[in-house]
Amino acid sequence: MTVRAERIDAGAVVLRKACAADRDGLIEIMTDREVRAHLGGPRPRADVERFLGERGPHAATAAAGAFIVADSSNDRFAGTVTLDRRHSELPGHVSADGDELELSYVFRRDSWGRGWAYAAAAALIGAAATELPDQPVLVATQSANVRSVNLLRRLGFEPISTFIQFDAEQILASASLHSLVRA
Repeated sequence: MTVRAERIDAGAVVLRKACAADRDGLIEIMTDREVRAHLGGPRPRADVERFLGERGPHAATAAAGAFIVADSSNDRFAGTVTLDRRHSELPGHVSADGDELELSYVFRRDSWGRGWAYAAAAALIGAAATELPDQPVLVATQSANVRSVNLLRRLGFEPISTFIQFDAEQILASASLHSLVRA
């Protein structure tokens, strides 16, 4: 369990659960070559469309802690942000049993450079800190993804190690949940 909230207001963006209008945006962030450049590559469009057709866009945010990030002025899909448990079988952990909180985010190209990823991540972390005890939070990002590395540092994460995933070096960064909350 991570965050129980269904909606989190974060100034220029709002974090909310998915709706039918988010379908095209979800397809875009899963299939766009540039968006997926540091995330293991694009997924086949037919596979993404089939998944959304079978389960609906709401499946993308069915889990607690998973949100659509939308422009607060028009509710247009901008990306996704998630605070979930990092699976123990994945590389990169700070505890022996794994299962730490992990922050992840993916945004449409036209949403890059607006500060929305920072606003969304900070709001989600703030909401989690009101519900959960202090504990480690991880972020894993490809070392070559300079924007993401800068974002994790701006949020207060410290790089602690590297590992190989998707045939590329990944940075594992960590911070305690409550230390990430901005006054």
